[in-house]
Amino acid sequence: QFFTMYQHQNNFGEIWEHRHSKIAMRYLKSWFIIDFISLIPFDLVSILAKSEVMQTVKVVKIVRLLRLLKLVRIFRAIRVFKHFELRMSITYGNLALIKFFCMLMIIAHWLANLWCLSLTLVDQADGIPRWIDDITAREAASNIVEKTVDTPWKLYLVALYFTSYTITSVGYGDIGPQNMVEIIICMFMILASGVSWAILLGQVCGVLAGLGQEESEFRSMMDGLNKMMRDRLIPNPVRLRLRSFFISSKLQQRRDRHSRLIAKMSPCLRGEVVLLSNKKWMKRVKLFRQIMEDATTAVGRAGGQLSAFVVDVSLQFRSMSYAQMETFGQPHTLYVLMCGLTSGRGRLHRTGSVWGDDFLLSDTDLTMPCETLAFTYVELICLTREDFYEAVEQHATGVPELRKRVRRHCCWMALQRWILREAALRTSQGTHSAGTVGSMDTAPLIGKHYKEALLI
Repeated sequence: QFFTMYQHQNNFGEIWEHRHSKIAMRYLKSWFIIDFISLIPFDLVSILAKSEVMQTVKVVKIVRLLRLLKLVRIFRAIRVFKHFELRMSITYGNLALIKFFCMLMIIAHWLANLWCLSLTLVDQADGIPRWIDDITAREAASNIVEKTVDTPWKLYLVALYFTSYTITSVGYGDIGPQNMVEIIICMFMILASGVSWAILLGQVCGVLAGLGQEESEFRSMMDGLNKMMRDRLIPNPVRLRLRSFFISSKLQQRRDRHSRLIAKMSPCLRGEVVLLSNKKWMKRVKLFRQIMEDATTAVGRAGGQLSAFVVDVSLQFRSMSYAQMETFGQPHTLYVLMCGLTSGRGRLHRTGSVWGDDFLLSDTDLTMPCETLAFTYVELICLTREDFYEAVEQHATGVPELRKRVRRHCCWMALQRWILREAALRTSQGTHSAGTVGSMDTAPLIGKHYKEALLI
């Protein structure tokens, strides 16, 4: 301990003290006395107390109480719990409840040992009544061979029983002090247990109140909603839809809190978390999947720039929610369904579905219909064409080939969609001749869509 550095506060924050003189002085002022006394061989004093002369000296027995100073060193182990915070997967509320329960058991254990120690401070040969005498008399009347006073585990259980109802203020009254020494010890136990119990109850109540904070906020919001609907005389059918929407949006509120936590992270950690959260559905979009594959295979700065681009695109997504039977959908927007059930373009979309992957095309004639109907309460995230191009421009300097990659993707998708549209148009007109097919007019594709793609 004379060589262990410690942290102290200064004008610039917490720093580690490495000067040996300061470390030694701090130890001498804090734990040195406790450590020194705990190293004294009190067992030798106990051996001296077995002599007939020393047996009558009460001071020697009181000196034995100094053994309890060793228990004070257990508080030094509290610093070890700080290292478990990095590996802790339970909430701080649950951890606090466990900590308070353990503290209560430790206090009960210490007081039980102190109550048992009171028997050694009063000799039975002096004829002074003790708290154990009534229990011994009942056991003798019941012909019990193993008396509690002679059995350590029985004596400890009885003392723990007494301290338990003393701490909790139950007080059955079957065990109590019988002499002045026991009265003094009992007074100390009452004061210590009363203060400890009050502190523990206050802390536990605060923790339990904090555990339900999210639920309390939600109930307060629902109360405000009910008051608003009553004041504005909203019809009952609309009230049902509003309540259903807000009740279903509890998960969305949790995601909003998650977003606020992510916003407080460092850029590197924020990107890593967002990428891990969105990697599964981003692989369903061809352009994103190719960029992510190149980011993992690229070496050096190029791979890092591509990964940063994917992270920035992920951060551009915005969350939205819709009630049952609502219609939504904007052109040039990529949608990812987080929860719920929707229908669009004759298809049923479930959780994790992605549509609108043609959002990069500026011509709405080449894009698929984006109107969608919500069968249930739905939550989704969306990315607009403008936000995507903004991310491209931010990384165009670091990754020059990014624009070319996006341009090729747009040209190829525009060509595919134009061919599909032309084929559908000619199929509807019934023109299937080879000469007609050979005379396809590609001017709209080259003259409009390709040129728009070159502007990226």
